[in-house]
Amino acid sequence: MTPVTRRPEIPSAGTSDVPPSGTVAASALEQAGERRALPWWRLRTWRKDLDALTRLRDGLRDLDLESPTATGSAVTTGSAVTTAPDASASPGSVPMSPALASAVPSGGLSHLPGPPEPAEHGQAPEPGEAAAARRAVAAAGLHPDPAIAAVRDTFAHVANAGDEAVGYFYAWLFLRRPELRELFPPAMNEQRDRLFAALSRIVESLSTPDEMASYLSQLGRDHRKYGVDPGMYEAVGEALIATLRAFAESAFTPAAEEAWTQTYAAAAALMIRAAEDDAAIAPPSWTAEVVQVDNRGRDIAMVTLAPDRVLPYQPGQHLTLQTPRWPHVWRPYSIACHPRDDGLITLHVKAVPGGWVSNALVHYTEPGDEVILGPALGTMTLAHAQGRDLLCIAGGTGLAPIKAIVEQVVRDSSARPRQTFLFYGARKRDELYDIRDLWRLSDAYHGLQLTPVTSEDPAFSGMQGNVSRVAARYLPHPDCEAYVAGPAAMVREAIRVLTKAGMPRERIHYDDALLASRSRRGSGT
Repeated sequence: MTPVTRRPEIPSAGTSDVPPSGTVAASALEQAGERRALPWWRLRTWRKDLDALTRLRDGLRDLDLESPTATGSAVTTGSAVTTAPDASASPGSVPMSPALASAVPSGGLSHLPGPPEPAEHGQAPEPGEAAAARRAVAAAGLHPDPAIAAVRDTFAHVANAGDEAVGYFYAWLFLRRPELRELFPPAMNEQRDRLFAALSRIVESLSTPDEMASYLSQLGRDHRKYGVDPGMYEAVGEALIATLRAFAESAFTPAAEEAWTQTYAAAAALMIRAAEDDAAIAPPSWTAEVVQVDNRGRDIAMVTLAPDRVLPYQPGQHLTLQTPRWPHVWRPYSIACHPRDDGLITLHVKAVPGGWVSNALVHYTEPGDEVILGPALGTMTLAHAQGRDLLCIAGGTGLAPIKAIVEQVVRDSSARPRQTFLFYGARKRDELYDIRDLWRLSDAYHGLQLTPVTSEDPAFSGMQGNVSRVAARYLPHPDCEAYVAGPAAMVREAIRVLTKAGMPRERIHYDDALLASRSRRGSGT
């Protein structure tokens, strides 16, 4: 792979080395008769978009099977199956989306701020299994799609260019659409990291097409809070193609361009249609009054909010939040309670060094203040479990979505009793900030078995060690449904040890979007 040695010149607004505005989307149109009056995303069907995502997923899978050095097998999460190069461990919650999400206000994927934390590898297949898979592919006469191979290759060129390529993308975008600049935060460093995280997701993801399509639809509804219109999606697509062409150079073949264009058009169409449909039934955002800030020490606070309207959500989901101190800056937080009759919502927030929003919430927010909330996101919900027992593993403020799920189990226990095994981990006992309320839940519902675990507190009288390994060691039975939330390293370890203990990966659920981000994502920033 030839490294980029120069920064490509950015064409002026009056000239362009890519087709004029609308071409990226127009290449995917099926224009015929009276249908030409419809917008391009309405000319596409769900099935057409699903087929485009299927082609990408299957092509990436075939590439991995063909390569004898392929690593990073798929991790089925209940919400997505992802692969990516490994990186340093960090806390996690909210999937990266395809590249189109990278250019929305306050950073594309609002719930993906900051430098990316690639999605979990999972255990690499044993050499014998990998070889057998490659032999099976070869015996079936299957060969990787050259266009999909070109997608991965061209992205590698852009990734090698680093900040040069991301800077080029945004310069190209703002030069042609200067009005978009005011939608972004003043500091663009986190926004630039977000772009690469988004591109990594689309190129490395092995999510099933249905899962990816559902996630994109959810993401499109969330982007309504930014005021994103269809024209912005086109501008982002054109900037993406221009950046790929500039940095991949000869590797950006017509086949690669067509593959990128079709995939982007499918993703954008799914998001736009979902946003339009949602506009008829829900607001783009909610104003919420702060009711209580309960400081639990260690820079952790439990913040209770009263939305101005009912905000529908399921236990295990998260939402994004904006404070008056930092306009255009949204951060994701998991909801820490089941849906309450009074409509109140509780969040667990840990203030992290340099965290704009987290510090504002923990140290500078008082009852009566107002914040803005986005819609609920995420697929780590009880729907996956059906009637099975639950194994819940929580680390740090990753307790928030797990507690919401446990509360819902307790609430439904009369109609659907089940055993719930909760392993709650922290470094030291004083970091188990919500242990008293968990004991209260355990006393109220005998089907809840609570096991606190510390990793760096020799004097702790309870269980000690890595919470994920402890949970796997005392796994009640592999037919449980597992829910995991916390630092990314912990989540990755949980996936590894639980699968090794015999639990099917499709029964291990976590919020892959939150996991996909950097270390401070677990508690917001």
